[in-house]
Amino acid sequence: MHHKLEKMLGKFGEFIGKHPFIVLLFSLLVIAFPISNIPKITMDTSTEGFLHKEDPMLIKYEAFKEQFGRDERILIAIENEKVFSVEFLTKLKKLHKDLEDNVPYLDEVTSLVNVRNTRGEADQLIVEDLLENFPKTQADADKIKTIAMANEFYKDLLLSHDGKITTIMIETKAFVSDEKENIDDMFSEFDEAPAQDVVKTPLTDTQNAEIVRKVRDIVEKYSDDDFKIYYAGSASVMDALKSMMKEDMQKFTRVTILIILVFLFLIFRRVSATFYPLIVIILSLLTTVGSMAYFGVAFKLPTQIVPSLLIAVSVGATVHVLSIFFDNFNATKDKKGAIAFTLEHSGLAIAMTGLTTAVGIASFAGSEVAPIADMGKFASLGVLISLFLTLTLLPALLMITPMKPKEIKENHWLDNVMRRFAYFPTHHPKSVVVVSLSLVILSIVLATNIKLSHYPLEWFPKDDPNYVGTHYIDDNLNGSLTVEVVVDTKEQNGWQNPKRLQTLDNLNKELAEYDDGKTYIGKVVSLDTIVKESNKALHENNESFYTIPSDQALLSQELLLFENSGSDDLEDVVDSQFSKLRVTVKVPWVDSIESEDMLAHVQKRFEETFKEEEVTVTGIIPILVHTFTQAIRSSVESYIIAFTLIAILMMFIMGNVRLGIISMIPNLSPVIVGLSLMYIYHIPLDMFTLLIGSIAIGLAVDDTIHFMHNFKRYYLRSGDAVVAVENTFFTTGKALVITTIVLSLGFYAYMFGNMESVQNFGFLTGSVIILALIADLLLAPALMVLIAKRGWIK
Repeated sequence: MHHKLEKMLGKFGEFIGKHPFIVLLFSLLVIAFPISNIPKITMDTSTEGFLHKEDPMLIKYEAFKEQFGRDERILIAIENEKVFSVEFLTKLKKLHKDLEDNVPYLDEVTSLVNVRNTRGEADQLIVEDLLENFPKTQADADKIKTIAMANEFYKDLLLSHDGKITTIMIETKAFVSDEKENIDDMFSEFDEAPAQDVVKTPLTDTQNAEIVRKVRDIVEKYSDDDFKIYYAGSASVMDALKSMMKEDMQKFTRVTILIILVFLFLIFRRVSATFYPLIVIILSLLTTVGSMAYFGVAFKLPTQIVPSLLIAVSVGATVHVLSIFFDNFNATKDKKGAIAFTLEHSGLAIAMTGLTTAVGIASFAGSEVAPIADMGKFASLGVLISLFLTLTLLPALLMITPMKPKEIKENHWLDNVMRRFAYFPTHHPKSVVVVSLSLVILSIVLATNIKLSHYPLEWFPKDDPNYVGTHYIDDNLNGSLTVEVVVDTKEQNGWQNPKRLQTLDNLNKELAEYDDGKTYIGKVVSLDTIVKESNKALHENNESFYTIPSDQALLSQELLLFENSGSDDLEDVVDSQFSKLRVTVKVPWVDSIESEDMLAHVQKRFEETFKEEEVTVTGIIPILVHTFTQAIRSSVESYIIAFTLIAILMMFIMGNVRLGIISMIPNLSPVIVGLSLMYIYHIPLDMFTLLIGSIAIGLAVDDTIHFMHNFKRYYLRSGDAVVAVENTFFTTGKALVITTIVLSLGFYAYMFGNMESVQNFGFLTGSVIILALIADLLLAPALMVLIAKRGWIK
């Protein structure tokens, strides 16, 4: 079968030699439609973008936003020794108004300027802005300070405990209302058009970026030494993450391509060999991105490794074609014959490498993390597109390009390197296998100590304003993120029950004391806070009445008075029927792994306390934890599926079950040893390093297939394993070395990126590429020599 397939590919090479323009036109027509969709591509770096639309976690989160609004705030912290001076409050008010007037898609801005101040006057409940009567003198400001510092609601929310830091909370709309155009002209004759349908669409990534950038522009105008401003919040952090990731990936993709061009020219000394691989890479990328756009799939943070993956796969395949083609063309001076020989000699191996790489990556398509699943689908499609172009477009371009054969140089430096590499594994195979096995075992032991992590904040440079601001706010105001809990009583006025509300208040006080050494709960805010404020105000502002009233009628009356006071704060914590309640748990931004116990504790305590009610825990922190947990589990499953399917394909390629299984050893080894590098250099297993294995699998398998395929051919001809290894190294081996040099340098360039995750990605990927080459130049030939001695190759 192998022989027949090789002959078929040789015939196809002859067809390309005779009809290059037909093949060229056909190749371009196949990819034209996907590429035409590129303008439709979008980006999505939202936290919920990590979830599939049908994921229960996302469904709950969307329901929460529908009821209570967006929980992703932008926090601005302002430091001043005299927060309650007339001068400071005047500037704060000006900034507050500037934000209200100019930030798009705004829902609410909350600061000391307009935070509620609940007080009683005679029998009246008055809920007004804290600075309703703006201070004119310092004495007025001091009175406001006394009120603010005594208010429990303000602490760690709008004021630090020492009163030297205040915050502004910017809440934006979760949904944007669009009016549908009425396309029916039948009403045009009437004076009044019919009411138009209103469609609520979620706030987009682009709109969030518009919000964040406007806030930063406004804040920048007010920041000075006496008005030190820090900002944080998941909306701001994720936008900055997207911008930096996009900048890094674009910059280093260009650097990688430049390195590829330079080295290909140095190796082949031909313009065609330099730029034609680039054409294949670019067209493969464009076709993949266009396909994503056609199916409405946005670029997300993990899917940004797709360009790097396609570059790696495309370069490897094209270098093999070019290396075999030019060796034959220089020797025979027959271009048509060289095309046919190249496809017959290496076409099957290239096709198999593309297929195995696509299968390995496609195993991620079933991931429960949406962008990882997208990567599995579209990166595997991109690999197949690259394979198609390598076997059609590239030979056709070579055929129509005028070129002259070059003189073959004896003792080329690369031939000498290959000769030396071939000696050791063929003459000391047992030593190579023993050392390799020992290294793999040691790496497995070390890999068990790798730290799991999903901490996007730590990907930033340590001087980034988002990094500095988040830690500043976490340290001084007990948290910058929230966990949201919804408790549904399933009954009208269920939260106008004094006993249930008192139970909630007791639980909230308990949770506010939580600290497990990894994270803590800084503050808990809900309906009980409003009720206690109202009860205190209606009892002559007596602090001893800052409690939940035990009388049902009094509780209902207080809630009615608050509702009629003009404040809309009730809408933030309870629905209109008083059946659903929102509890906001304020926490610092720590590693998602370190938040697991806290989240489990919150969920458990609410479910234990409210056994008859429906409890939902949602928000950004639960989504981050859920995403990484699913990513770990799904990736382990995907790698198992990938290795199983690739092993089956290797058995087919080798034509032998035993050889197929043994050939997987050089594929696994680079990945396992790469894990030991993560331990040695204290690199955590996060959302990005988790995906490096997909590139490692693709490259390791590709190199192994090329080596095994050609080794078997030469061994069956000569019957001598040493000769077969040498011949393989002089042909396929040179292409492997060239590919490794080019790609490893390209990925190592990522180490100069701004973000730590990008630096780790570049270092590990470049290192695994080198390890894959070493495995195929030392371990694979050593295994083949030992196998040949046992007579297992028929």
